[in-house]
Amino acid sequence: MSAADRTAVVKLLKARGAKTRRGHLRIPVGELFWYVDVLADGVGPTAPLRLEVGCWTGALPPEPDGGAVDCPLLMDVPLGSDPVGTATALLDRITALGDLAGLGRSLGDLPGALVDQRLRDLL
Repeated sequence: MSAADRTAVVKLLKARGAKTRRGHLRIPVGELFWYVDVLADGVGPTAPLRLEVGCWTGALPPEPDGGAVDCPLLMDVPLGSDPVGTATALLDRITALGDLAGLGRSLGDLPGALVDQRLRDLL
């Protein structure tokens, strides 16, 4: 991947409503907050990119300080050879989820999602 790919993904995230909060991009959707960090899997300009995605709700205080990695739901999504297309598809999926009931019904559709016990108890 290139720096241009990373820039294009960040622009897409911001165009889709991501705002910086505590140094991380966050997308509020109803009662859920989606944290999305663009990370490189390695060093150098050709390292593959991935999205580290977390979901938090105000029903589970405190608010995460460390971004996605501190959220009660966490998943890594490799962006592959079409970073913007993959990010767009993921954003379509997560921004359609704005409440705990919808999140609970959709857990099977979220690739590799890790959910902590506190969130599972709410779902």
